[in-house]
Amino acid sequence: MKIPRGVLAVVLAGALVAAGCSSNGDSADAVPEPNESSSDANAEQSAEIDPVQFRRDVRVLWEDHVAWTRLFIVSAVADLPDTDATAARLLQNQADIGDAVAGFYGDEAGAQLEALLRDHILIAGDLIAAAKAGDNPKVEDRSAAWYANADEISELLASANPAWPVDTLKDMMRGHLDQTLAEATAQLAGDYEASVTEYAHITTHILEMADTLADGIITQFPERFSESTVPASEVEFNDAVRVLWTDHVAWTRLFIVSAVADLPDTDATAARLLQNQADIGDAVAGFYGDDAGAQLEALLRDHIVIAGELIAAAKAGDNAQVEDRSAAWYANADEIAQFLAGANPAWPVGTLQDMMRGHLDQTLDEATAQLTGDFEASVAEYDHIATHILQMADTLADGIITQFPDRFAA
Repeated sequence: MKIPRGVLAVVLAGALVAAGCSSNGDSADAVPEPNESSSDANAEQSAEIDPVQFRRDVRVLWEDHVAWTRLFIVSAVADLPDTDATAARLLQNQADIGDAVAGFYGDEAGAQLEALLRDHILIAGDLIAAAKAGDNPKVEDRSAAWYANADEISELLASANPAWPVDTLKDMMRGHLDQTLAEATAQLAGDYEASVTEYAHITTHILEMADTLADGIITQFPERFSESTVPASEVEFNDAVRVLWTDHVAWTRLFIVSAVADLPDTDATAARLLQNQADIGDAVAGFYGDDAGAQLEALLRDHIVIAGELIAAAKAGDNAQVEDRSAAWYANADEIAQFLAGANPAWPVGTLQDMMRGHLDQTLDEATAQLTGDFEASVAEYDHIATHILQMADTLADGIITQFPDRFAA
């Protein structure tokens, strides 16, 4: 059955709502000292790196890491046909992190870290396969290798930067592995609520780790960075808004994957997506009052509920219900844009509608590709969505900062 584009839009389960508002044992050798002339040239070219944006870029790399890890766990545990495409995107994240390191420590260091991170992913895949097969000896072997690999990563990083004590890095890396293992174990055991909850711990921890790594680089290479003039209160608020909307698109994709494949974790995933709408409502209430927060949450919740109804209609081949729910979905989106524009003059309704439609188009392409089995395209479209959502988050955060300057006084 050919599903109309409008139907697919609703299947996205609230993605539009966001508009309102990326071894070998030898690899652990010490990182070689950067070539002096190369380092000087790089410094001359990049002496004005914005430290706030750099810190956010590092966060994006590690948020990608945990989001694609969860997507891989979900797909691999369920033997979904998108597993290979998801694994390839997860491995690309390791290359992206290696490239980021190479920009400060050289290509050899970047390649060493990429190799270790690639092993980190491949060993995790072996662990999942062994656990599914009930091969306990292999589970023990791969688990030991996984933690040894984490120590190698820590040792490599510590050798590169005195601001990264090896014991601190080992604790962070092992904590990350402990949390990911708990997440995967819960998913394998069918305890989906626990799996969902564990991911919240993972995302909080990975941001702390990203900030530690970014701050270490800024400390080691002060000549590469400009002085930030943005008050810390504004930075922290903007970062919190980014977390809300990154959370939104990550759980939207997880919902799409699970709903399209009829996975048993669909209800738990949808519940977590709905919780994100409550979180957004609470954030709004902090500036516009409880009534406004409740109104926005209700609109966002309707958006998710309509999406679920549209999925059911599309799978049943009920075209009349599909058209009805699609029209309701678009009307709900307009209400969200109008509601937000009415709250803040820094958010013109036309701007909000343009952002929402752009996000909708991207997520439509993502869902269409997932539904038709073009998993590489679905994966690629999510990268566009993740970039766009951060632009929208920044727009929303800037609007609130502009409207409530006294709340952000230094």
